Amino acid sequence: MNDLRPWIGEPPHAVAPVLPGYKQIAHERLEIGKMTISGLLLIPVWAIGFTALLALLGGRREFEMSFEPWGFLWLAGLLVAVIVVHELVHGLTAALFGAKPAYGVGPGFAYTTFLESMSKVAYLAIGLAPLILISVAAVAGALIWPAAAGWLLVVAIINASGAVGDLWMAARILRAPSDARFYDLADGFAVYVPEERG
Repeated sequence: MNDLRPWIGEPPHAVAPVLPGYKQIAHERLEIGKMTISGLLLIPVWAIGFTALLALLGGRREFEMSFEPWGFLWLAGLLVAVIVVHELVHGLTAALFGAKPAYGVGPGFAYTTFLESMSKVAYLAIGLAPLILISVAAVAGALIWPAAAGWLLVVAIINASGAVGDLWMAARILRAPSDARFYDLADGFAVYVPEERG
């Protein structure tokens, strides 16, 4: 991922920077290829999960979706829109924690990054915000507007399948000490703890 070309903002750190008063204890590397394949393989799981959740909440239980000739263009547009909104939610959340987000695209993925170090809570919130917020909005929208429930579930499924890297990162972040700091890197992230730790 070192060859990323951001289209808005600064590129991510290529190497873990020095954080005064802290020592680096890990460099977690995200394998984009594996994450993309995992996300695609999980589409049926997300589809079943969101459909079951909607039914459990009293929403529609059956869906009919037909594709007119323009349907694939609509689906492609929806895919791009979900990706853009997903990355913007990462960025807006990062901005709430004082970061200056930057955005970029690579072969088969989009990303949000920032150069500032983050606390464990902040980094976890930034990573999970799109999955949580877009999922809640899509399911709520499907309950309120049953006629659009099928397409809103597609939004939730696309978003969740694209969040597999975020979930991988969240699992790694949760294993770090509570006082850890994190730097976003071009190939993953670095974890730091205070130097006074043995």
